[in-house]
Order: sequence, then structure tokens, then C-alpha cells
Amino acid sequence: MILPRRLTELLGDPLYLRLWLIGLFSMGSRWLELLVVGIFAVETTGSPVLVALLVILRMLPLAVFGSIVGTLADRLTPRILFYSSLGLAALVSLAVLGLALSGIAAYWHIALATFLSGLVWTTDMPVRRRMIGDVAGAERIAAGMSLDSATSNAMRLIGPLFGGLLYQWLGLGGAFGLAAALYAICLILTPGLPKAFASGVGQSSARLLGDLREGFRFLAREPELRRILYVTVIFNIWGFPFVSMIPVIGTENLGLNAAAIGGLAALEGGGAFTGALLIAAIGVRPGAYRRFYFFGTASYSALAFVASWMTETAPMAIVIFFVGLGAAGFSTMQTVLIYGMAPPEMRGRMLGILSLTIGAGVIGFTNIGLMGELFGGANAVRIVAAEGLVAAFLLGLTWPRLWRDGGGE
Repeated sequence: MILPRRLTELLGDPLYLRLWLIGLFSMGSRWLELLVVGIFAVETTGSPVLVALLVILRMLPLAVFGSIVGTLADRLTPRILFYSSLGLAALVSLAVLGLALSGIAAYWHIALATFLSGLVWTTDMPVRRRMIGDVAGAERIAAGMSLDSATSNAMRLIGPLFGGLLYQWLGLGGAFGLAAALYAICLILTPGLPKAFASGVGQSSARLLGDLREGFRFLAREPELRRILYVTVIFNIWGFPFVSMIPVIGTENLGLNAAAIGGLAALEGGGAFTGALLIAAIGVRPGAYRRFYFFGTASYSALAFVASWMTETAPMAIVIFFVGLGAAGFSTMQTVLIYGMAPPEMRGRMLGILSLTIGAGVIGFTNIGLMGELFGGANAVRIVAAEGLVAAFLLGLTWPRLWRDGGGE
């Protein structure tokens, strides 16, 4: 079969393998931390809005710095950005480990650490995933991005699962100790990466602001690119915030312990991982990329709405798994569409703007946090999911290419 052969070729490519492994370990740390800090916030504050605030702080750098980092990625050596971001992540995890072992870790410490870790996230799209596209090449880009997306979704399963178990057994320090070790492995893998992207990097950064403006002017001329970004905004404002309420619902409605909450959250990642593998296995043609992307987003909100009505653990677990299946269409196609539609000299900037739209999740997590504070976690999910379905419906009505020839090229 063609797809397995291409995946084998990709993993046999030393450059792709390094990038894939860095993604594997860094994303594992990211999802582990996201679950652990949520449980810590629930236990220490009991406030849904403060739980959501931690996710807001994680995503805030994307909204503030995403487009700037993307522009820098078009101008600077990617290896420098890798070292800087991964080094910062390792230091932050070690600092939290030290605070936890000293018994003085407080909510504000975790809030600061979460914001700093969010700075690391800003480099993933315009640096690591762009390099994956360069290394994979045009013929293997769908396979390369699908494998990376499946890996990210697998870490959404494994990270929360291990995070919940480590938190219950060893506390906050155990979870962040593992995160620090994973980031250290990423740093070890970085030296073998190329010093430049495949297209035009390494020039003077003196025109940073001019390049940034040029990127937004290019986007203003491309309605299809804007629609792709609108879907990302919908997912991150009204879809993905669902995960921040899983610890709240697990505690308030289901009475679960930390390990069980971790397992419940892991099922969302398990569904996304399974969906990504299915998408890779069936060999989605380029003409269907938009539909997988759009309807994956819409189904995520619809199923999150259903999950909010579950009052028993087993039915909740099943629905959360299917929520993750919806996420697979979104996460698998997101970078493929942006990378394929942007010219090489604009890819860093467009992927940086993509990071900025992911940062719109700041609005979403603020919204769901406030709703959770006022009405409880389950009701908050219902309200936000309904808002997301309305937004998706309105976008779908105004997107002719989505319905013509499968959204074809």
C-alpha cells in the first residue's frame, strides 16, 4: 500500500524523524501539563473560572506573539528558535518541580509557568510543522502532516493519562519532573536539524514590521485562506474550550479522582488519534480536505453538547471519545491546507497567523470559564457548544467552495 510505504520512508528520513520525535515528546509534555494544572487549580481554588484562566494563559502568547513569531521564522535561523523555546520549557518545568518539592507551589506560580510554557507553543506551527512540510516535500506532505497530527492526538491520550496518574501518585512535582525530562530529550535532538528552511530564511530581520504587514496584506487578498482561518477561530473559541471543563465536570458531577479524570480527558485524545489514523488509512483526496476540516469542527461542538448531558461515567467516556473523532478532521487538515495554499515565502507568516487564530481560544476559555462559574461546568459546555454550532452553520452558508466538488482545488 502507498500510504504505509510513504510513512516508512518518512520515518526513515533522519530529519523528519528528529522533527517527529521533538513533536512527540514536546506535545506529550504539553498535554500532560494542561491536565495537571487543571486538577491542581480545582483542588486549590475550587473555581471553574480559575481553571479556565490557566488555559487562557497558555494560549495568550499565541494571540499576542503568534504572527510575530511566524514573521521571525521567515527571517531567522530555525535552530535558534528551537533552542530558545525548548530551553525555556525545560527551565519552567524544573522550576515548578522545585516549587512542588519545596511544598510552596501556589496557584500564581502555576499561572506564571503556564504563560511561559505558552510562549513555547508559538513556535510549533511556524517552525517545527513548517520544517516537516519542507522535509516531506509536496508528494509526501499529506502523509507527513497526518502522521504528525496522529502523534499529537496520541499525546492528547497519553499525556493526560500519565498526568492524572502521576499527579495522584507523586503530586505536582512528579508530573512536571517528567515534563522536564521530555523537554531535555527534545533539546538533545535539536542539533541535527537544518540551519535554515527550504525557502528563503536567514535574511536580516530589520524589516520585521514590514514583513508582518505584508503577510496581513497577502491574507486580505485570499478569501479561501481567510475561511480556513475562520474555522480555526470557531474551533478554538467554541470547540476546544470543552476540555477545560472535563476536570470540573469530573469533580462536580461525577465525583471522580485525579486518575479517573485523567483517563476521561485522555479519551478525547484517543478519539482524535483514532480519527487521524483512519483519515491517513483511507487516503483522503485533496478535494475533500475542506470538508473534513469543516465538518470535523462542527461535529466536535455537536458531540460536546451531547457530552454535557451525560450523568454517568461510562456514557460520558464514550461520547468524549467521539468528540475526539471530530477533532481529528480539524487537526489533520489545518496545517496541510495553510501550507499548501501559501507560497513558500509566506508560509512562516501564514502559519504564524494561524497560531494567532489558535490564540483566539483565549476568548473561548474566558467565555466557558465565566459560564462555568455562573452556571456550572455542564451548563457552560452546553452554552458554548451551541454558540459554536451557530457560528459553523453561518460560515458554511457563505462558503461555496465547501460544497462544490467536495471543496476541491
